[in-house]
Amino acid sequence: MRFLVLLFLAGAALAQAPSTEASLETLKSIGTMSEVMIDIIFPTSNEIFYVGRNENKTKKDWEDLRNNALMLAESANLLMAENRAKDKDRWMKDARLLWEVGNKAFKAAKAKDLNGLKLLNDDLYEACQSCHEHYRPGYRRRL
Repeated sequence: MRFLVLLFLAGAALAQAPSTEASLETLKSIGTMSEVMIDIIFPTSNEIFYVGRNENKTKKDWEDLRNNALMLAESANLLMAENRAKDKDRWMKDARLLWEVGNKAFKAAKAKDLNGLKLLNDDLYEACQSCHEHYRPGYRRRL
């Protein structure tokens, strides 16, 4: 009897859950790719790139760094969303690089590890450069 009740409850719960297809249909971008890059990724990545400019961080500085690192990591999820991904191969690999460095930056900022944040510069540069090289028109073109 318990099994039947559990089976019934599990079935009811599954019936209430939205389907994956319905969830994907509700993903609708608000900003353009350019706006995501310029308004979210560019300023948050700069906070990591230039973290060493002020070695004496206040509590507020660390909170701001943590928030920027979190936004950087989560912006990679935006890039990997079905409605934004340019393809399932190179794009996803490049976005994953951004997610990885953003995640490391978030952990370092939470730990108030200034040296750890500084050490992420090369990884962050690689994530940005790799994606831009493949997807940004005119990147590295000489004038």
